[in-house]
Amino acid sequence: MQQKLHVHCTINNCQWWSEPNLCIADKILIVSDEDAQNLSSEMDVEQTNQIVSQRGLTSINECYECCCKTFVPRDKYQRGEGGF
Repeated sequence: MQQKLHVHCTINNCQWWSEPNLCIADKILIVSDEDAQNLSSEMDVEQTNQIVSQRGLTSINECYECCCKTFVPRDKYQRGEGGF
């Protein structure tokens, strides 16, 4: 069965943000806030695969304890400064 997924996002300065408040990234990395503090601010697909392999599963208790690490500032992306 093909998954029909809509990831809603309100961060409109992200490269992957699109109307009407949707994330259009091919891959999305969401980690615990604790892990997020130890990871680079910008991820690319290869880093995401490596991080998932290295970190494995993490647990949190509340939704506010997690962080989307897929964010790439649109202006930096357009200047070719990362997030590919």
